[in-house]
Amino acid sequence: MNVREIQERINELHYWDARVRSLNCNHFADEVVLTYEDTDYIVVYNFYGCFKVLFNHSIDYTKDLPVKELKPSQLPYFIQDVFLEEVEEDGVKLNKCQISMPPLNLEIWCNQIEVEKV
Repeated sequence: MNVREIQERINELHYWDARVRSLNCNHFADEVVLTYEDTDYIVVYNFYGCFKVLFNHSIDYTKDLPVKELKPSQLPYFIQDVFLEEVEEDGVKLNKCQISMPPLNLEIWCNQIEVEKV
């Protein structure tokens, strides 16, 4: 799928204001997995062959407890925007995904993105 088709799939699943359940970075940031909940299902974004993974957490957000100690209902992350584009750096074409989920913003450059509803 190209980035336009993936963006359409993402938008079809109505991610706006969805609570993020988990965000995992695996295999030295080669894979990133973001999971969010909808009313009737869970959506998983899988990013494969990652080259750039930027996590930008707002310094203004007070972390009273470590995130690992929060209950799912206490997690403060809700997806606001997801934007995909194709980029090229040093002759390599990649998919760039920007996700706004205040107080955290993500930017991921990767070879492949899969979106699944479970």
